[in-house]
Amino acid sequence: MDSLTTQRILDTANIVDVVSDFVTLHRRGVNYVGLCPFHDEKTPSFYVSPSKGICKCFSCGKGGNAIHFLMEHEQISFHQAAEWLAKKYGIPFQAREFTDKEKALHRERESLFITNRFAADFFMENLSTERGRAIGMSYLKNRGFRDDIIKKFELGYCPDNGTSTADTALAKGYNRDSLIKTGLCYQKDDGTLRDRFWGRIIFPVHSLSGKIVAFGGRIMKQDAKAAKYVNSPESIIYSKSNELYGLYFAKQAITRKDRCFLVEGYADVISMVQSGIENVVASSGTSLTKGQIRLIHRFTNNITVLYDGDKAGIKASLRGIDMLLEEGMNVKVLLLPDGEDPDSFSHSMGATRFQEYIDKNQVDFIRFKVKLLMEEAADDPISRSNLIKEITQSISVIEDAIVRSVYITECSQILHVDEQLLINDVNKRQREKYSEAIKTTPAKSVVTDMESAQPDTVEQNNNNTDNSGEQPQGNSIEKLKSDIRALKRAGYELIMKKERLIAQYLVRFADKEFCYLEEEEQSLTVGEFISLSLENDNLELQHPVYRRILELYRENCSTPGFISERFFLSHPEEFISLTAASLIEEPYQLSKMFSESSTPAEERLFELTTHIMTDYQFEIVRFEIDKVMKELQNPETANNPETLISAQSRYKTLLAARNELAKKLGDRVVHL
Repeated sequence: MDSLTTQRILDTANIVDVVSDFVTLHRRGVNYVGLCPFHDEKTPSFYVSPSKGICKCFSCGKGGNAIHFLMEHEQISFHQAAEWLAKKYGIPFQAREFTDKEKALHRERESLFITNRFAADFFMENLSTERGRAIGMSYLKNRGFRDDIIKKFELGYCPDNGTSTADTALAKGYNRDSLIKTGLCYQKDDGTLRDRFWGRIIFPVHSLSGKIVAFGGRIMKQDAKAAKYVNSPESIIYSKSNELYGLYFAKQAITRKDRCFLVEGYADVISMVQSGIENVVASSGTSLTKGQIRLIHRFTNNITVLYDGDKAGIKASLRGIDMLLEEGMNVKVLLLPDGEDPDSFSHSMGATRFQEYIDKNQVDFIRFKVKLLMEEAADDPISRSNLIKEITQSISVIEDAIVRSVYITECSQILHVDEQLLINDVNKRQREKYSEAIKTTPAKSVVTDMESAQPDTVEQNNNNTDNSGEQPQGNSIEKLKSDIRALKRAGYELIMKKERLIAQYLVRFADKEFCYLEEEEQSLTVGEFISLSLENDNLELQHPVYRRILELYRENCSTPGFISERFFLSHPEEFISLTAASLIEEPYQLSKMFSESSTPAEERLFELTTHIMTDYQFEIVRFEIDKVMKELQNPETANNPETLISAQSRYKTLLAARNELAKKLGDRVVHL
């Protein structure tokens, strides 16, 4: 894939539209903001700039253009993300050659997705067979599911002879290994394949982007020895702790309603959607995980957990609700009448009455927990003591101090316990939590990876390899990390920070006019001035990424229609485009004299660029002076007259250069 194709994709793609498929965004001025999908957070710090075509989290630093966002979010390569956008926007896409490793992984993933797609179609078709209608469709109709809902959720039926899925798939040429790896089939001791879901109603599990990653199967026969539900095992495309049943269909409704209803099973979700309540998902019988909570939190802060009257089941799930509180979510609980579950109750009530019931009966989780445990504690002092500990445990995980204070006061009144006792216990639990966190958090070394070497977005996304098909000058991501660590150890940290400003101006303004040369009757651009300044002083940028940016500028600046910002942001070398996105979003870091000026930077390019290059030269000279001073302090130098004279001469020359540069800079030093 060439850079022109990448540019066309990024010019066409609306980054707000792309990001909105996965994150709830709210307009804030000219930009949009939402919860970062790449790390746990409770306060939105993920910004999307439609004018610049980039996104960035100001907490974890991840972001970039639309391609980078998809790469990180879907854990796919640069090429795959570009292809995804090309298909979305109808752009012709010329595939490039994958590496052998990429080819193998891509083939395996695609094979599993294709196999799951075949299986879903096969199961749906079997609902229309005579036996499928008699067993599968009959069951679904008895549950009250409409045809449109059955079609929407792609429900199906697996024949009960035990090998239909395997036999049909193999006859159609599907891969035997894929049938096993998806969990659709398992291999018996004699080598034959057996259907995992035979004789069951099938509930496909969709990923956030709509691909089928797994299946759940409900048994039709009354068999005490067989599990009521069987689910797909985990695979390279399915992790049950990071999936929620129904979220693909519910995400827009969750955003619209700013609330998510959490239920337990597949049928609960489907029944509520059919009744008109679409913002509902299920944990599918598994204990709630942080990964699942993060999925919900991307779309809303508000969650209502629906319970039937089974107190044992409620108590078992209380830990999951503590996790919701810990993640900063506003949690409410709805207890359904005895004998009812979300499936049956939604059928009997209908959408309007069910929604009214929810609004009237959902209660705050802390109040719900107090009431639930008080009923058990009664007048037993030991049980009552345990109740108080349970409540303070839940309150202690809430990070908002005001919310904690409100809950403590309210619980003090309900439980008739001195408020200070509750405060002390909550504080004790928080201290224990922080102490444990400190013990389990390894100390960070001074230089551990690219993030600590230089704060580029590309360097914070170092798990992704360069997918352009070419490694610039033999530099792999690992080599870049190693080079930067070595530079920091050698004392080049300040120099690299100055180089970051140079790189920022190359990306932002390289094609803009620096000055007009009257004698030659032509303009000199910012990029040309930076390049010539470095050449004339025989200087080379030390930071490998910034050096590559300068090299790419020199190679492409004469190309007709060259626009630096567009060129670097859409460059197919991942670490270049990611760094460009970071530099574009990053504010200019200049001295107070410059930053207080009301004139935009774009209108002061001669003054600012000259200052940046002079300041860089000053830092280089200062660095060289430090080296010479260390050399002069070395006893070996003092004992060698020739070496000593040479070092003293260089020191004198460098001091003169430093003084001259200092005069040019005055007090206008660049602060970083």
